[in-house]
Amino acid sequence: MSEDVYSAISIIIAILVFLAILIVGWRTDLLKEGNMAGKPYSFNKFQLWLWTLVICPIFSLYWGNVTGHHPDINLTGLVLLGISGGTTAAAQIINNSQKANPADNPLLKSLTVQTTGFWADILKDDTGQLSIARLQQLIFTFVYIGIYLTMFFQKMEYPIFDSNAYILMGISTGTYLISKGLNK
Repeated sequence: MSEDVYSAISIIIAILVFLAILIVGWRTDLLKEGNMAGKPYSFNKFQLWLWTLVICPIFSLYWGNVTGHHPDINLTGLVLLGISGGTTAAAQIINNSQKANPADNPLLKSLTVQTTGFWADILKDDTGQLSIARLQQLIFTFVYIGIYLTMFFQKMEYPIFDSNAYILMGISTGTYLISKGLNK
């Protein structure tokens, strides 16, 4: 196949994958705390969904636009998906622990609160208060996504973040998880 065919196929795949992830995220309960109607949106599920929405189409575009057309992903993409996946898993462990002791957590959002709207849900902690840790994590996520996309589309190459960028994201993620565990 010619380079143009690979490129066209990768663009079609990227668009289809992007749309599928987008539609599933917005049209289902995938991004909510639990599966009952009216439950609030989940911050950590939203963050993992965002990184999936970004990295999966980029993976396809990279495949179609590099010589040799070998499917490949670099350490930056893996670390970003790993951090958001780990955050989601750790947050679920915290949720399960808190649900196991509802007397100790009477204000647990996922047990008692109905959705108050997407942005309010993801920025409020489990006591219903706006959370600076969630805001910080959300801002860093959007900044990192913007940088990742800009760097990729400038050269059609995977961006390479340095270790301090990962440390910053880890600090922000750790702050979010600790505050979640403390219901702050």
